[in-house]
Amino acid sequence: MTIALAGGWGRAFLVAGTTALVSGLLLAAISMLRLWEGPQWVPDERVLGAVRDPGTRPGAILGVLLLALPLVLLLDQAVRLGTTARRQRFSALAVAGATRSDLRRWGAVEVGLPALIGGVVGVPVWWLLRQVSGPEGTSLVPTSVGPGAWALLAVLVTGAYGAAVGFRLGSRAAIDVARRTERPPRPWAALLLLGALVLFGVSDDVIDSELLSLGLVSLMVLTIAGLAPWAAFVVASLVASRTARPALLLASRRLQLDPRPAGRAAAAVGAVGLTAGVLSVFVPDVLATQVGDRGYYLGPALVAGFGALAALLAIALSLGVHLTESVLERRRELAALVATGVPVEMVSRSQRLECLLATVPLAAVGAAVGGLGYSYLDSMVAATYVLPAVLITGVACAGACWLVTALLRPWLLGALQPEHLRTA
Repeated sequence: MTIALAGGWGRAFLVAGTTALVSGLLLAAISMLRLWEGPQWVPDERVLGAVRDPGTRPGAILGVLLLALPLVLLLDQAVRLGTTARRQRFSALAVAGATRSDLRRWGAVEVGLPALIGGVVGVPVWWLLRQVSGPEGTSLVPTSVGPGAWALLAVLVTGAYGAAVGFRLGSRAAIDVARRTERPPRPWAALLLLGALVLFGVSDDVIDSELLSLGLVSLMVLTIAGLAPWAAFVVASLVASRTARPALLLASRRLQLDPRPAGRAAAAVGAVGLTAGVLSVFVPDVLATQVGDRGYYLGPALVAGFGALAALLAIALSLGVHLTESVLERRRELAALVATGVPVEMVSRSQRLECLLATVPLAAVGAAVGGLGYSYLDSMVAATYVLPAVLITGVACAGACWLVTALLRPWLLGALQPEHLRTA
């Protein structure tokens, strides 16, 4: 318990709260999966039609898992809180004789234990999700079946992921202690596109068309999320080499030097863009072609839209955690900038521009790929509203960045005070 609280109660609670939500969503997905253990159609189940119907149930499960993605990335940012204090603590441990393996195990325990507690708390979160009513009084999570014994697996997986994040945290701390530099991110996630090409070339006679579509969507989401740090580095490098604006140059250079945390924080914005792009094609098609039961199709689309908004808020919170830690870690450098004559407003604007560089390009690409890809797979659907979806997604990301930087401003002003220039 002493190790788990080494980073402070605040970070432990944030890790536990994030993993509780992730665990609750995993339990909801498992409950949906267990509907297949009963009859193919459950008439008494008052669950959303897309979940009750076996044909659309896989897509609903995938949507729940995608909703958990921003929370998983938020956990990755939460463990970065207190980086400076942790570096000092790990340096002291290294001086006392701790090896790199010891630091990794310390990090795994420090994050894994709160994550495991959060996984257990996910059970009441799942119960609360069962009480939420959707359109026409239907529930969003099945009420006739629960996760059963699979709940233990979900809790253990959540705790194991937390331990893996902490292990990586310990590895990075060991690199910092040894004063080694990390290489720029590489686009290895693009290899997942090979799997997407293989699935795209598989005939419907070999694999069900629904499974093919879900496989393509999953691979595209993983590809965009995996490429986020590399994309942030590339965008920052291009902007830094072409701009003469001080605030934009400051933001791009900062992102170029440390693209991984910001890229991971914004990784899920690509999935939000994909959702917005698909809905921009799917909803007009339903309104134009379906005369009778439009609610059956528009209900899940509405849930997906609200889920995308909730995911965007989680991404904004994740970026807020990253920017807050960045400001606190670099307060001496920021205070030195202001002391040499750089306006406070320029430093604040650079924070906002850093957030925009990390999110808006990725969101725009995700919306374009989602809308154009869906219209290409279904040749009867027009891509008329894809461009508005790209613009709206970009504006929504810009608004989230503005909100995050506005909330961050008190911490920024505190970091710019002259007393942070003291060395002792």
